[in-house]
Amino acid sequence: MMSSSHAHHLKSVLTLSLISILFGAIAVVLTWIGNLNCQFVKFTTENTDENYTIQFGIWYFQYWTAAASIDGTFIFESCHHYPSHTNSGEPIAPDIQWKTARAFSILTFLFGISLFLYNIFLSCRAPTQRLFTSPLEGMGYLLASFCSGMTLILLDSQLCTDNVLMEGVKEAYPDLDWTETCSISKGARSVITATVFYFLAGVASLQGYRMEVNEERDESGLSEPLFPEENNGDNGN
Repeated sequence: MMSSSHAHHLKSVLTLSLISILFGAIAVVLTWIGNLNCQFVKFTTENTDENYTIQFGIWYFQYWTAAASIDGTFIFESCHHYPSHTNSGEPIAPDIQWKTARAFSILTFLFGISLFLYNIFLSCRAPTQRLFTSPLEGMGYLLASFCSGMTLILLDSQLCTDNVLMEGVKEAYPDLDWTETCSISKGARSVITATVFYFLAGVASLQGYRMEVNEERDESGLSEPLFPEENNGDNGN
């Protein structure tokens, strides 16, 4: 019969496992929101009565479309892929920081989704055939946290410091005073939060694995006899 201490220990391990899975799933959703929208960084106006904002993402940029009708003019906001050239013919070529941010965003997706599928696969197996956690899962979450954090290198790219699309906006609206560099927006905040959730998921998974391994080691030690059996074959009696 399972002892109360063992049941309590198993409950703690199971709780840590569920926490790591839940935090990992939340991080994947936040990664999706942060990396695949067009609101990672933004430029805003300064010293103006009305506040205007233009936003850019890792893969997309904010775009407006004006549609005129008999009821007036309507402006629709959407996210578009970056073109190869601006309207003035100036090329848009991502620098090394921008490319690095894109690479790490892809790696974050791969780690996050792979760990999610890995947990689904493990949940289909019988509890007697698996541990609730594994070092592979914990290290994977920590790597995902590192990759997620590295996407913030976009803040040091030309998208923030030498944005050719913003130069066109400044020429079109010379009366507006825009910020010289970008600031973080919704997407970057989502990525920062995802980085924290990936890290917490990794810590919870590794802690659960350590507790589970220690419990199995203690059980195997208790199952051994305190005194080895004597070899009666050598006894003449």
